[in-house]
Amino acid sequence: MVATYDNQNAIASKYILTFGYGNRKNYDEFFSYLEEFNVVCVVDVRLHPRAWSRKWYGEIIKKSCSEKNIKYVSKASLGNTSGNSNWIPPNDEEAAIALQEISEIAQTGTILLLCAEKKSYCCHRAEVALHLQKLVNNEIKHLG
Repeated sequence: MVATYDNQNAIASKYILTFGYGNRKNYDEFFSYLEEFNVVCVVDVRLHPRAWSRKWYGEIIKKSCSEKNIKYVSKASLGNTSGNSNWIPPNDEEAAIALQEISEIAQTGTILLLCAEKKSYCCHRAEVALHLQKLVNNEIKHLG
């Protein structure tokens, strides 16, 4: 089951959330979602956890998440080499291992897959979420 966030209050459940920071200048919406859904881990699925704005560099996000007691992991092996929304990981075996590792975290609570593309339907994270869902059966929510 795939859902789009509809501004209703989140219930106490385990989700696979997806979020693209796009050209956002701050973390307001990002951290609002982390709090609302009680996210236990942010999984950065960018091939290179960098951005035009240093605010969205992986190490800076990791520090900000840590200050809020939220785990951050970068999984470049879940990145995309296709140049479009069709997910082609850099290495299939490493991607399978990373999916298994993330599925174990997802069994403990809600996770959020982070990438750059603001629109989930234009980003490989939607496909990564579907692969994770097969492992843990958590509902997917694409956040704006």
